[in-house]
Amino acid sequence: MRNVIFLTGEDMLDVDMPIVKEMNASNSNQFNITWMVVLRGYGWFKEDEINTFCKQNNVNLILLEQLGKLKNPLSIFFHIKVLKILKKLNPDVIYDSFAGTPFLHFLRPLFLSKEKFVIAIHDVVQHYKMKNYMARTFYNNFLMKTYDNFHIFSENQLKIFNEKFKNKKTFCTPLYLKDFGELKENNRITDKKITYFLFFGIIRPNKGLDFLIEAANTLGKRYDNFHVVVAGKCDEWEVYDKQIERPEQFTLKIGNVETDEVPDLLSGTHFLVLPYRDVTQSGVLLTSYNYNIPIIASELEWFTEYIEDGSTGYLFESENAAELAKKMEICINLDEVGYDSLVDNLKTFIAKAINIKDITQEYAKFFETVNIDSK
Repeated sequence: MRNVIFLTGEDMLDVDMPIVKEMNASNSNQFNITWMVVLRGYGWFKEDEINTFCKQNNVNLILLEQLGKLKNPLSIFFHIKVLKILKKLNPDVIYDSFAGTPFLHFLRPLFLSKEKFVIAIHDVVQHYKMKNYMARTFYNNFLMKTYDNFHIFSENQLKIFNEKFKNKKTFCTPLYLKDFGELKENNRITDKKITYFLFFGIIRPNKGLDFLIEAANTLGKRYDNFHVVVAGKCDEWEVYDKQIERPEQFTLKIGNVETDEVPDLLSGTHFLVLPYRDVTQSGVLLTSYNYNIPIIASELEWFTEYIEDGSTGYLFESENAAELAKKMEICINLDEVGYDSLVDNLKTFIAKAINIKDITQEYAKFFETVNIDSK
């Protein structure tokens, strides 16, 4: 039996949580799993929630708290603490989605062999106008050059990775559906007298909210039976706010969205809109799919893996607000029978393409190949 540690930062908790649960339940004779969680105080997940989850699923848990900004030089002592714990546990495999920016992996050679690590890489290339773009690129490239074992989350990112880095061992599986609790049925929209569109998640330039606003402005000149909800944190909201021509057709929830608010947001919408300029993968898409909400998205490579245009959702030419408006117009004019058919098609696709047992078996097969003889 191999000892495996999942090292997870708070921003990746919802990614690793279903995998840890399923692997711990289905591969208990193959792996002894410990979940090492680092909370940063974001508030997305509370300590009690994680403790309860692990007790209910018999998961071994090590819970740590890292306070202060990442760039604070004193964070080096926290990273040394993490490395000392890992060295003492002496696992065969360390699956790392924490990354330990900026010190952990520069210090790692003093404590552990690199052969034990499987590095989770979500963005082989950083997003358009991403905050701290240069620092993120430098650290990610350092990880990808230094280590040998990687988890890549989509075929398009794997292709880019293989072009940049040769002779690396990889496995490629998608993210699993993200569950934030049950929908409240009394809040669920049951008709399409008004079509509701939702933009949800941290608002950054690469997310293309400006295209959705422009499309809504165009449609608002001819339709009054649709509504756009925008929910998420934004550092420069005034830039987007000035673009909205018909405020009465928008509901704005600008700020942090708590995890327990997510089901209510999705129960009140017909379509999630993802007008991104670029994408590697999207947790928001997988949250929407968990609740069987169809999506309108830019025709980017990762989205085309998950959306069948006109069957399970709609795709439009990236960075083209006029084309987005045309797809939104189709949705506005879609009757309840047509919408229900779209949802049924989506449910069928999800059942085939995003299966937790198939996903975790890919983890298990790869973990068996990781070198366990390193010192």
